[in-house]
Formats: sequence, structure tokens, C-alpha cells
Amino acid sequence: MSDELEAVLRLVSEGRLTAEEAAPIVAALQDKSLLGGRSAAEDKRRAGPAQEALAGRKLRIFVAEHGHAVVDILIPLAAAGFAIDQVPGLSPDHRNRIVEAIQSGRTGPILEVADHGDEVRLTIE
Repeated sequence: MSDELEAVLRLVSEGRLTAEEAAPIVAALQDKSLLGGRSAAEDKRRAGPAQEALAGRKLRIFVAEHGHAVVDILIPLAAAGFAIDQVPGLSPDHRNRIVEAIQSGRTGPILEVADHGDEVRLTIE
């Protein structure tokens, strides 16, 4: 994960930046890392249908501790790979299920884990 993306996610978790304010920043950082110096048109040609299917879709990450929401963020689906690694308590199996759901084009809840007032919920919108 890039230092810039980590800084943005930290600002959101600290409440200094809203999810709505962070979303375009995260998308721009994702575009920057994907482009690698290529033009946007060239990148779109290389991305193909799989990347186009992600366009405009979002991943909602909701985390509650002791019954109180601590994270509720909406992230462009194209940048979700970066964000998934920041969700506390995800096992490799959960991560694989999330990646498969994103790649398959699913919509709706893809992961819900709850335990004694702690909760992690991921939804593709």
C-alpha cells in the first residue's frame, strides 16, 4: 500500500476526513498507481471489460467495536484492494471471498462478521 493511501485512510479513521471527501482522493491515488505513466486512454484500452465493470461501483466498509461504529466508509471498487488490507481481523479466507465477489460482479453484502458487539460488514453498492 502506498504511503499516501495509508495517510488518507488514517485521516478517515481519525475522523479528520469524511468518507465522501476521501473517496475521490483514493480513486486518484488508485488511478496514479494503475497508470504508471501511461495516458488515461491507453490505460482504458489495457484495462478491458473487467476494469470497466468496476467503474462507478463502491465498496462500503463498516466496522463497529463494542456496538459503536468506528469505520463507515465508501470506497471506489477499483481501489478496494488497497482498502481490504486495512480492515482489522480479516482472515486470508475472508480476503479471498471478498476478492472473488468483486471479480464476479456481485452486488450486495459480501461479508458479515459479528461477535459480542464487534462487527465487520462489507457491501458492494
